[in-house]
Amino acid sequence: MPAKSKSAAKRRPAPLAAKPAAAPAKVVKLGKRLESVAREIKDADNFVEHVAGLAKRFRREHALRIGDAQTELRQSLRTFHKHASALAEWLEQANNGKATAIERKAFDAFGTKLYGSPVLARPPSAQALDWLTRASEAADATAIEMKQGGADDALRIAAEGLRATFEHHKLKLAAGTDKKPGDAVRLLCAIAREAGETIEPATAKAALKDTHRPAAAA
Repeated sequence: MPAKSKSAAKRRPAPLAAKPAAAPAKVVKLGKRLESVAREIKDADNFVEHVAGLAKRFRREHALRIGDAQTELRQSLRTFHKHASALAEWLEQANNGKATAIERKAFDAFGTKLYGSPVLARPPSAQALDWLTRASEAADATAIEMKQGGADDALRIAAEGLRATFEHHKLKLAAGTDKKPGDAVRLLCAIAREAGETIEPATAKAALKDTHRPAAAA
C-alpha cells in the first residue's frame, strides 16, 4: 500500500462555513399610550405585538385612502371653499349692505364700467351670490366626506383584525356601554388615535358590530 505523502497528510478538510444567523424579526414600534391600553387588556408581549401590527395596518390603509393625490384634492376644495365664501360675503355686502359700505361703492364703480349702471349689474351678481354660496358649502362637505371615507375604510379593516386578535387570544369582545366602553372599543379608538384620527366610542362600537359576527354582550 503506497505511503501517504507528507503534503497529503498535512491537508485537512476545510471547515464548514457557519450558517448565517437569521435576521431578527423587525420590531413594530408602538406608541406608549397605545401600548398602555393594550397591556391593560392583556399584559402579554405577543398580544401587544399583534396590536402593533393592527396599528401599522391602520396607518397604511389610512394613508393609501387619503394619500398625496387625495390630500391635494381636499386642499384644492378647501381653497375654493375659502375664496368662494369670502367672495359670497363680499357680494352680500355689496348688494344688501349699508349704502356707505365700501363693498357697495366698489360694486357700483365696476358695475357702471360693465353695464353703464350699477342697477343693471345687480341681477347677475345675485345669481352669482346664490351659486357661490351653494358651491362653497358643497366643496366643504365634499372635502369632509373624502377624509371621513378614508378613515371609515381603514377603521373597518382594523375592526376585523381586532376581532380576530381577540378571538385568537381568547378575550371577550364586549361592546360595553356608552359611559364605559368595552376593551375592544377602547383599543380600536386608541389604534385610530395612533394614526392621528379621533373616533368616538360609538363609531368604534359600530365598526366592530359591522364585522359580520355578533359581539359578545357586555
